[in-house]
Amino acid sequence: MLKRLVFASAAFLAASTASAQADLLDTIKERGELICGTLDYLPGVGFLNDKGEWSGFDVDFCKAAAAGILGDVNKIKFVSTTGANKFPVLESGEIDLLSRSVTMTTSRETTLGFDFIGPNHLTGQGFMVHAETGVKDATELDGATICVLSGTVTERYLAEWFKAHGISFSPVAAENSDQMFSMYFDNRCDAVTMEPPYLAIRRSRSENPDGHVILENIIAKSFEAPVILEGNPKFREALQWIHWGMVTAEELGITSENVDEMVKTSQDPVVRRFLGVEETIGADMGLPNDFMVSVIKAVGNYGEFYERNLGQGSILKVSRGMNAPFSMGGALTAPGWQ
Repeated sequence: MLKRLVFASAAFLAASTASAQADLLDTIKERGELICGTLDYLPGVGFLNDKGEWSGFDVDFCKAAAAGILGDVNKIKFVSTTGANKFPVLESGEIDLLSRSVTMTTSRETTLGFDFIGPNHLTGQGFMVHAETGVKDATELDGATICVLSGTVTERYLAEWFKAHGISFSPVAAENSDQMFSMYFDNRCDAVTMEPPYLAIRRSRSENPDGHVILENIIAKSFEAPVILEGNPKFREALQWIHWGMVTAEELGITSENVDEMVKTSQDPVVRRFLGVEETIGADMGLPNDFMVSVIKAVGNYGEFYERNLGQGSILKVSRGMNAPFSMGGALTAPGWQ
């Protein structure tokens, strides 16, 4: 009997301690502001202009989170982060959310105490070639010289892919990305390899952007995702469903331009449930019931979100590829909104 009482007391104490520890979602709502760490120097990804205006793919996810959780895209504080300090500022609690093109990996997910959201950007290792080569597909690079970062996994993936396809190449190794792109633009190699968005950024800054083509081939996958600290299940669920909600909005044909009309006129039960007109999905997860209406008004559905920042409506013009909806040959999909 004594053992049972001790066990019951310990269980009660543990439950009380857990309930006393507020989920970060509740903290953000009480504070009335979301604090988001991101980039401030890459147009299309994360950028702060001289007017103090933030923009970009990673920035817009922060805005979507603020809109969904607080109902106001302006209730947000941005913190510029670097490659070196991005994880320390998250671990210290200086930021609530890290949205900085972080690659999701096994070790980061399982050993560092982080939860990844999404992933909201599916990318990988690709190629950019000089347009004058006429190359349209990576398999046509047999015998080519390729600029690559020395001593990186990128170098290994490159060698493995060419070996698997029974073709050859000559690597031109660089110590850092600036040197690598300098050699490429100086025509010291036929192609350069890196993730397509970053190839597009370098292309946009070149003297002749039209003189370079980013191939469709992806030879190694990379999942990029916003990150939060473990131990905040309500916050994680809210962010995850904001991402899935943007995907679902595109599937349902709901855009930033027609969302208000859809709220007023749609008779589709799925649409009405999704927009919070019927049932209580949003309220049940601790958000405004129409949280996805606020998200879509702030940043659009996933297609709008992608195309404005990285796609054809941006200076980068990166093909959606895997980030297209599953119904259009991509890998993007979301669970049912039930």
